Amino acid sequence: MTVTTKRSDATRQALLRAARAEFAEHGLSGARVDRIAEAAGVNKERIYGLFGSKDKLFDVIIVDTMREFIDVVQPLAESDPGEYVGKLFDYHRANPQFLRLLQWEALHRGADAHDVNGWRAAHYERKFDYAQKNFTDEPDPRLVLLALCGLANWTHAVPQVTRLLLGAAAEDADATRDFMKRFAKSALGNAVAERPTQVVNTLTATESAIGATPRSNAALTDTSSAETTYAQHPPTETRNATQAPSTDGAPNEEGDPVDRAAARLRAAQAAAESAREELAAALRSAHAEGAGANQLARQVAGTLSRPVVLKLLAD
Repeated sequence: MTVTTKRSDATRQALLRAARAEFAEHGLSGARVDRIAEAAGVNKERIYGLFGSKDKLFDVIIVDTMREFIDVVQPLAESDPGEYVGKLFDYHRANPQFLRLLQWEALHRGADAHDVNGWRAAHYERKFDYAQKNFTDEPDPRLVLLALCGLANWTHAVPQVTRLLLGAAAEDADATRDFMKRFAKSALGNAVAERPTQVVNTLTATESAIGATPRSNAALTDTSSAETTYAQHPPTETRNATQAPSTDGAPNEEGDPVDRAAARLRAAQAAAESAREELAAALRSAHAEGAGANQLARQVAGTLSRPVVLKLLAD
């Protein structure tokens, strides 16, 4: 590395540090390029030469801060929901700039999250994969991840609300963190324990066997409706099969429990097969109409894994 390259890297790092502090303090609209340049000890024209504009510099700062957060905390290596919340809580308490930058971005841009060379998209793809891996018992693991982030971040994002709710106890951040950790672990454990077994589980268990001819151009549908229909109104032959015949040929509600259970399983398998074909057709149809494969994989998270969706669309 030449002396010139080292000097250029040092200048860039100085600008990034100065810009992060400026944007965290004043936001995208309130930040001033001349203050950033002065704090970094460079001419402000150098900023435009390196980054193009103040908006683009802000985008770089967001990604640079996120990279630092990931390197330090490595949250996606944590599978325990309580520990995940604890890691986020501790980091944001010690490093308030990151959360402030995200709040400023939301204030100025709403839901429009800018990216730098696709880095943020790739990062959230990894978070999506993490959610699928660690919260597979949830209907939509992404919602679990969103809830955990909210637990970790809310008290830092709105300290005034925390003070109003907790009073003097707001000063005991360790107690707040420990409660959030226990709450996350307990809530997630209860959600998994209390969820009834659904026919949709069969979709995941047999997803490798998916293969269906598209039957409609309908958008992706919730397979729970099909499951409910089959559960409440199974085919005639299935309904009759659940009732073991009596000696006089009439249906017997008190028949062999094994026969009744087997009949219910056959009904569930029939419902799953029908729902699986409907989902496969809807996925192909939506993909043909322009929906992205990754988008569709997210939409059916918890029902089909991403690799299976991609394989299905490629067939």
